[in-house]
Amino acid sequence: MRPVIVTDVRYRTALAVIRPLARAGYPICAVQTVAESPRAPAAFSSRYVRKAVLLDGSVRDADYADRLFTLCRRVADEGERPVLFPIGADTLAMLSKNAERFRAVCDFLVAPPETLDAANDKRIVAETAASLGISVPREYADADTLPPLPVILKPRCGEKLGLHAEQRYQAAYTEEEYRAALQKMRTYDPQPIVQELLAGDGAGVCVVMDAHHAPISVICHRRVREYPITGGPSACCVSFYDEALVASAVRLLQALNFVGIAMVEFKDGRVLEINPRIWGSFPLTDACGSRFAENYVRAACGEAFAAPDCAYRRGKKMRFVLNDTLATLSYLRHGKMKTALGGFLDIFRAKEALFCFADQKPFWRYLYLTLRGKGGAA
Repeated sequence: MRPVIVTDVRYRTALAVIRPLARAGYPICAVQTVAESPRAPAAFSSRYVRKAVLLDGSVRDADYADRLFTLCRRVADEGERPVLFPIGADTLAMLSKNAERFRAVCDFLVAPPETLDAANDKRIVAETAASLGISVPREYADADTLPPLPVILKPRCGEKLGLHAEQRYQAAYTEEEYRAALQKMRTYDPQPIVQELLAGDGAGVCVVMDAHHAPISVICHRRVREYPITGGPSACCVSFYDEALVASAVRLLQALNFVGIAMVEFKDGRVLEINPRIWGSFPLTDACGSRFAENYVRAACGEAFAAPDCAYRRGKKMRFVLNDTLATLSYLRHGKMKTALGGFLDIFRAKEALFCFADQKPFWRYLYLTLRGKGGAA
């Protein structure tokens, strides 16, 4: 089997790439830069990692591409040509800009820079979706005029600004909250997006698009709880399947000529944004039995798929124990008793995202690093 180099393994999502690929027989080389993770990340303690590599410096250093390229070439020289599986947004952007160079030593599926920029731009995504007849939330162009409340405010490209998930959104229910949120968002983007605040369920359609812009692996999930509860990332989610949402997501990604891994986020059936990379609830792909990560590797190696792989368990619920505990307590404080009760019951019903009986050390390492504030990254 071809070796797989997984980058940025300080992110907890990396375990959901490492474990299923290793179980499928792929030798795993886990890579992390020292600057972003001074202490050994949780993934380094996984029994499924064959080789753990700490690269000097930071992913934002000018010579990061040289260091990662050298590693890929060394792995290739030792045996078979590797597949590169980028986790972090900075590595993804670097690889996109240096794609021709890296193709000399490894295989991967990454969109070109202009496509990544478009997918990260919420306004371009909304305009493209609307042009395809896909529903989007109502947007208010004049931010200085008080819109009908409630609304949500966000920068066009929060990911490119390096913002954490909780910094990229601000809900406003009153005029005072709106003015404060507008001032805050303008520190990130002078022309932030102002949209109607949708009250329905959030859902994600997760897709691997091959080099010919065809979908080869699909999984859908629905948010059950989020933290912060006013619009943060998933604390608990559940797998399901919606053919109409999948069709809309694929049409949108194909219109952008997308290649690689993406999650198209919907609410009330309307497109909110695209995450053109590994997203926070990615561990659900492994929890529900999807071959999502493996299909990425197979497609990166040039394998053709007759149809998208949509085989996975529907109704599989997954939670992040720390985030979901905080979310449950927050729902309780805000009087949302039904949602809070579900959180308490899911202690017994939902799978913990990072825990694996056959590979327990990374979970305990992650908890230790997170509780001590030493690099348990989302």
